[in-house]
Amino acid sequence: MEPSFASLLKRQSPSMSYGHGWIMGDNNHRWHPSRDQSALLNGLSTRKSSLVTKLIKHWRTK
Repeated sequence: MEPSFASLLKRQSPSMSYGHGWIMGDNNHRWHPSRDQSALLNGLSTRKSSLVTKLIKHWRTK
């Protein structure tokens, strides 16, 4: 029986995982993808002003 492709990849992976998504990073720091994405998600969820809104605000201040 041949080993599965996933098990071969896991053997080649240089990073250790702690389970529940935690990964061993540089200098023995643990990293979790969902903890690191909060700033990214906040940036994506904030809505940027459209060009029309910017022009209206600019004209009101004059």
